[in-house]
Amino acid sequence: MPQNDGKLLMIPGPCEFHEDVLKVVGEASPSHVAPSFIEEFGATIGMLRDVFLTATGQPFVIAGSGSLGWDFVAANLVEPGEKVLVCNTGYFSDAWAMCIKAYKGEVVNLQMPVGAAVCPKMLEAALKKEKYKVVCLTQVDTSTGVKNDIATLSAIVKKIQPDCLVTCDGVCAFAAEELRFDDWNVDAALTGSQKALGVPPGLMVCIMSQKALRVVKNRSTPILSYFANAAHWLPIMQAYEARKPSYFATPAVTLVRGLYVACKKLLAMGMPAVFDAHLKTSLAFKEACYSMGLELVATERKHAANTLSAVKFPAGVTKAQLLPKITKRGVIVAGGLHKKIKMTYFRVGHMGLSALDPKRQHMVTVIEAIEGALIECGKNIEKGKALSVYKAYMGGYLKSSL
Repeated sequence: MPQNDGKLLMIPGPCEFHEDVLKVVGEASPSHVAPSFIEEFGATIGMLRDVFLTATGQPFVIAGSGSLGWDFVAANLVEPGEKVLVCNTGYFSDAWAMCIKAYKGEVVNLQMPVGAAVCPKMLEAALKKEKYKVVCLTQVDTSTGVKNDIATLSAIVKKIQPDCLVTCDGVCAFAAEELRFDDWNVDAALTGSQKALGVPPGLMVCIMSQKALRVVKNRSTPILSYFANAAHWLPIMQAYEARKPSYFATPAVTLVRGLYVACKKLLAMGMPAVFDAHLKTSLAFKEACYSMGLELVATERKHAANTLSAVKFPAGVTKAQLLPKITKRGVIVAGGLHKKIKMTYFRVGHMGLSALDPKRQHMVTVIEAIEGALIECGKNIEKGKALSVYKAYMGGYLKSSL
């Protein structure tokens, strides 16, 4: 649903939200112990297992941004002095490393070049060199649009260090990029509500494996957080799922109700279809970009994310020239974020509603806006070609799924 000023929000989160979700979020809040809310919250916790493709993982839904997930992982799974390997692919890996240090973890950065995904051979070598309590992976780094192969990387960790916990930041990935929590032996996966889950900002969602919960229970030192403490939140989640009232801190009631609606929509479509829709939309949009002479930040196309595209400015065109021209055509995109290349690229989100319901023509609007802005900047582009390429790769518009 477009912004109040009529502009389409196509940044990599917050994104466009379904009107059914916005309706619920905008309603008067019931009590956090109202029978109707207890039912919705309990059902949402159960549905999140299906969204994350886990039978035994424990969902946590807590008021806060996706960044709270870093605290939740670090505070609960890392004890002071324990070594953590951060597979670093950009801005958000840097931030996660800083968070771990705040909880007195010893961080080792496995640094990748800008635009590159985690190298499996480098990970293997690092794991053979030192023992780690936790490995941190980012499925999609929002700053570069690079996607990591979580299945392969997790398998490497479990093969070399079976006791090591695999944790995954999926803020710009989950509910869009494929994640098979159980099959891939992930121990903790975190995200925020405002991206592919399709709910306005304000909820942190984390899934922990039973192995991770045992680590929390068997710690030798206290958890260095009051709010981001799994021992405090676990009985609350279990009580709501059992349809019983409980209290530690007041949940974000209206946002949880929005998540209830969003999860029902995702599962009605089916997660394999959700993943496929994001893949198809991403490939089609990227081909449209290539047809306009644009290139991605990702160094390999196979590692380009399906939830966003980080697109380099063409020669002779700057951020100050291009982005305002896109905005005046009714579309809001994001500038660069990675500190090393910040002024050289822009980012377009294509997740959630924009990917799942192509009949709304969000991507068509974005392509036309980028094309028009580039032509206005003096680039020699064949008008309408990019849109034709996009439609060809989409195979025509899909039937609305939501």
